[in-house]
Amino acid sequence: MPTVIVNMWPGRDDDAKRRIVEGITKVFENEKVPRDAVEILLFEVPKNHWASGGKLHSD
Repeated sequence: MPTVIVNMWPGRDDDAKRRIVEGITKVFENEKVPRDAVEILLFEVPKNHWASGGKLHSD
């Protein structure tokens, strides 16, 4: 069973999260993985806890 971990910034509403998980699930269905076998974890990471290139995204 595939498990997908999505790290994203906070702020998306539940409808947006539903669209995200539905889209990810469809990718696996296209590869003949049963939708019930797909697990997705959504983590909302604050911008001050996420950095790229040596800089916080909150800066």
